[in-house]
Amino acid sequence: LLGPAGQQASVASVLGAGLGGSGAGPAAVSVAIAALVSVAVYADLGRDREGAQRRFLLAMGGLVAFSAGGSQVGLAIGPLVPIFSEVGVPLWALLVGGGVGLLAGSWTGAPRMIKALAQDYASMGPRRSISALIPSFAIAQTAVAFGIPVSFNEIIVSAIVGAGYAAGDAGVSRKKMGYTVLAWIGSLVGAFVLGFGLYSAVDFVA
Repeated sequence: LLGPAGQQASVASVLGAGLGGSGAGPAAVSVAIAALVSVAVYADLGRDREGAQRRFLLAMGGLVAFSAGGSQVGLAIGPLVPIFSEVGVPLWALLVGGGVGLLAGSWTGAPRMIKALAQDYASMGPRRSISALIPSFAIAQTAVAFGIPVSFNEIIVSAIVGAGYAAGDAGVSRKKMGYTVLAWIGSLVGAFVLGFGLYSAVDFVA
């Protein structure tokens, strides 16, 4: 929607287009926003430290959800773009469909994931939560900026466990983490094998 015909563009690139340079504009906008946020957070900490932590944590949760949405919707509709573009379905329609699916999944499947991330991997307090969310947001946004599909689940779980270890092994479940790593490996291998097998079967039948 933001880019020229047949191309894509981000909000940051559009806002920074008038600042010169293909990459300098978006970078300048990002740095300016980060500076403003830093000043606001510092001023808020001076007034009410605990309240500022909660408000900052809420804002970071929203940003992380934004990053996760961009990553997950991109992974979901990416394989559909070549198919639907041939029949004239615009990209924005696929994005809307992906967003609706993401919202529906949030209402139906998110409660179990929320419990797992909040309780099962490590004991999370405000500081540990902030320490986990900041790198998750930074890594996810960097991957989105470079168009690299990464697993946001692995990023956030690893950050939560790392924050728990930094806080003196605070409630870190080694058993849960071990099962999770095995599930990551199994899903990677299983998806590759199933994808290869299904395509080979369909190609053989066709």
